[in-house]
Amino acid sequence: MRNGSIRWYKSKIDWWLAPLLMIPPIATLGITAAAFWRGNGSEIAVGCGAMLWVLIVYAGVLFPLRYGIGNGYLTIRYGICRQRVPLELIRAVSPTRNPLSSPALSLDRLHVRFGDGFFKAVLISPAEREEFLRHLASAAGLQHDGDRLTRSSAPSNPGSGTVGPSVS
Repeated sequence: MRNGSIRWYKSKIDWWLAPLLMIPPIATLGITAAAFWRGNGSEIAVGCGAMLWVLIVYAGVLFPLRYGIGNGYLTIRYGICRQRVPLELIRAVSPTRNPLSSPALSLDRLHVRFGDGFFKAVLISPAEREEFLRHLASAAGLQHDGDRLTRSSAPSNPGSGTVGPSVS
């Protein structure tokens, strides 16, 4: 998947997470169907509202979930949100199984550090992990250090670029 000069990578999805993510839509569909069967108008309205809410939440923060490398940025898309990390700011990338909330659908994750502090890192889970790491190393000027990527020198312009999430 290419968009301009950005190469996009889909998120890996853990086998157990897909069925777990199906519970809210199926449950709200079941509640709505039962309300239709009973003919209760207020329950139908509540069921449809709950189903709509689940779809809005999934569309708003979950789908699409992908990671792009290009135009000088690592771009993380999750629903209507987009986080852009300047490639020059990325200090290290290392494998992790950290379960913290993040734009990743797998616990087989990469911890991308782009500054000091808790909020200067993101956890991602590209499906094509090795290809993603090779591409990121090449685009960001990072060196392989075992199963990690590291930067040998500080970025030339550490104050530039957008690193926080935005809505797009």
